[in-house]
Amino acid sequence: MIFKMLTKSLPLSFTQDFKPERRLISQLLLFTQKIGLGDKQEISDATGIPTGKSTGKVEPTIHYATAMGLINADKEAGQWVLSLTPLGQLVWEEDPYFSEEITLWLMHLMLCRPLNQANTATPAVGIVDSWFTLFSLSETRLGRTFTSSEYGAFMEERFGVTDTRRKMCTVILGSYKEDSCLGLTKAIQVDDSGCIVRKKAPQDVSFYPVYSAYLFLLWDEFFPNEKQLSLNELFQCTRMLSIMFWTEQDVKPWLDWMADNGMMQLDRQTGESLALRTIHTMDAIEGIFSELL
Repeated sequence: MIFKMLTKSLPLSFTQDFKPERRLISQLLLFTQKIGLGDKQEISDATGIPTGKSTGKVEPTIHYATAMGLINADKEAGQWVLSLTPLGQLVWEEDPYFSEEITLWLMHLMLCRPLNQANTATPAVGIVDSWFTLFSLSETRLGRTFTSSEYGAFMEERFGVTDTRRKMCTVILGSYKEDSCLGLTKAIQVDDSGCIVRKKAPQDVSFYPVYSAYLFLLWDEFFPNEKQLSLNELFQCTRMLSIMFWTEQDVKPWLDWMADNGMMQLDRQTGESLALRTIHTMDAIEGIFSELL
């Protein structure tokens, strides 16, 4: 099992206006583990994920699962070749129905992650750029609470005045309204006045292993040859704190927990805090569910 590095963002229209449904992703992981090969109709027949000739939920579900880091996917001559990643294998073994909040938060964070671009001078983009834009780039402009019109205008600046952009904005909000998708995270909610409210990533210790695995996955992607990094550089390149909606004060207990659990060594004596990783990413992935009671 390996992670296949994604080299470009998914197209804005990849969702076909469908949201990431937990049940369908679970069915896709089962198919991937048992069979892993087929065209979209064969995958539909095996999983019950609905599809048609020109549209349907099979291919959007494949793209969502790929963006979440659960599967590797290649398509050739209409045939999909799917395999579980180490993360996908762990989730399938520990939480196959995506019922744990920590699983859903990890899937949310993975959807929001940036793309590692060869040209660092180009503007930052995400694997799913619409998710990345809202959860990584909007903090200064939109803040914690914003209206639907402010949200639409912000996304319009990035993606233009198109029907595809409008539908994508609806898909994102809808994904967090429905418990069948990512609603249990409450990463964004609509309050009684109709405003959209962002929520910080949970600060419970049970979530720390999730964030640690996420950090090392991003570390591997952006700094594959480095064992020691400046924390400022790491967080700036990965935009991890923006995605989690955390401040530097929020992050300190988690980093101390990582150090206490032998995941990294922290050097805060110099002018710039340094982190030395002391475990492999697979070790962090295998420990994702370790703090659950």
